[in-house]
Amino acid sequence: MGIVAILAVLAFSAVLCIAEVPKMLKGKLYRELWTFSVLLGLGMVLAVLKSLDVEIPNPSDWIAWVYSPVKGVMKSLLK
Repeated sequence: MGIVAILAVLAFSAVLCIAEVPKMLKGKLYRELWTFSVLLGLGMVLAVLKSLDVEIPNPSDWIAWVYSPVKGVMKSLLK
């Protein structure tokens, strides 16, 4: 099942590139093309890892860890 999911992600990404990249090149939207490529690549990597059942950390856990020292101060201020 993992191979089918990976092939589906790659096929969808290829269709998306075929539809969007020529428009961006024709309009000389190079910054948008760079951003599109980076975000599409990141999304493809995450989708493939998810289809292979790799543990992907949740960004909200990291944010909670960063702000955990402030939690006690905020609780005391809001009492």
